[in-house]
Amino acid sequence: MAEVTVSGVHYEVSDKVKKYVEEKLSNLSRFHPSLKRMHVKIREADRHGFRVDVEMHLPNHHDMAAHKEEETVYSAIDGVEDKCAKQLRRLHDKQADHHRARA
Repeated sequence: MAEVTVSGVHYEVSDKVKKYVEEKLSNLSRFHPSLKRMHVKIREADRHGFRVDVEMHLPNHHDMAAHKEEETVYSAIDGVEDKCAKQLRRLHDKQADHHRARA
């Protein structure tokens, strides 16, 4: 299970939102077992709604990032979770194919 830290940029993050983020993003390590830490920043979007940025820290300096803007903070969290899962799945498959090619 990955460690998730949540912070707000000019936005007060409630306990309910923190719990929701931790529930949604803590299981992303199933897509890439090396994932240990994630930092989530929540802010109000430039025009309207919310923007959620996620920084994923992997070993060997393979850090990745994803962001999503939506009308509600919950839909932005759901959208960024999908983006993170897609990136981690792609990286894991790429690394697995690389190791298979050597064998």
